[in-house]
Order: sequence, then structure tokens, then C-alpha cells
Amino acid sequence: MKRWMSLVILLVVVVSGCGLNEETQELSLSTEPIDVEIQPISEAVVGEEITIETLVTQEDHPVEDAQAVEIEIRFEGQSEGALFPAENDGEGLYRSTHTFAEAGVYEIQSHVTARGMHVMPVQKLQVEE
Repeated sequence: MKRWMSLVILLVVVVSGCGLNEETQELSLSTEPIDVEIQPISEAVVGEEITIETLVTQEDHPVEDAQAVEIEIRFEGQSEGALFPAENDGEGLYRSTHTFAEAGVYEIQSHVTARGMHVMPVQKLQVEE
């Protein structure tokens, strides 16, 4: 009986250790908040496509495994806008493109869900004629 218990305990220990990547486990279990930064956009002109980039990091390491990254674009002062998906471009950078139809001041908001957290920074953007 003791032999079976020892075998079962050994088996549990071996199985529980299989497939663990210590680096991945350490980052995914971090209690440090994710940092989300919308990269500055130098200019935007009506009818010209721009790229909106969001950098996602945690403890100065790029976050490559965000569950969702979307970009919301709305006129300044409006409560809701249009949501666009952002694609992972590597090194924690998520990109989306957009072409503005009207001039004015817009709010660009990144909606990032990663590692159990949700962060939504906002940046204003002046779109010229």
C-alpha cells in the first residue's frame, strides 16, 4: 500500500511539472499592471490613411499575448465611437489603420485586455482638411 501511495505521489509531481515554461508562467502570473501607450500621431489629413499603434508592455517586457486590442475612434466629447480591431505586429505593438472622412478633433482610445487586466488610454487627434 505504501508503495502505491509513493508511486501516485511521484506520478502527480511528474505530471504537474510537464509542459511548464517558467518564463511564461512568471509573466502571466505577474501582479504588475500592463502599460498601454498609444504612439503619437504626427498628423492626420481627411482622406489619407493613418496607422494607429498601441504599445503594450508589462514590467518593461512586450506583451505578445493580449486577448483583445481594439481602437475606438470618436469625435471629441462623444460618448461612443466606432471600434476597429488592432493586429499584433510583434514586440508588443498592435496596429490598426483608419481613414478620416471629416476634419475635426477626435479621441483615439485603445481598449486592451491582457493578462486579466483591461486598460483604456485616450489620445486626442486633430484631423485637418
